Amino acid sequence: MGMQIIKQPSGQFAIFDSVTDTVIVWDATEEEVVEYFAERAADRAREDARRQVSHVAAGNPRKAYFQFAMTWDEALTKDRKHGGTAWKECQQRG
Repeated sequence: MGMQIIKQPSGQFAIFDSVTDTVIVWDATEEEVVEYFAERAADRAREDARRQVSHVAAGNPRKAYFQFAMTWDEALTKDRKHGGTAWKECQQRG
């Protein structure tokens, strides 16, 4: 089940972790609960981005994007076709 937000008798909030069966946050405001979950999501996003960029940096973009991995030229071609501006800047630089 994961985590559950519980309203305490005081009106503040707690977060119960069903994996450890413990209360991991208590006496929190609504905003503190939101920030707790937002930070956890941000941490996961950073980990995912690090994993993906490490595959690309190692020359293995298919490990990150499977059959959808693109080369720089393929990305610029799609950018141009769909009205992006990266291809123009790259063309101007030479």
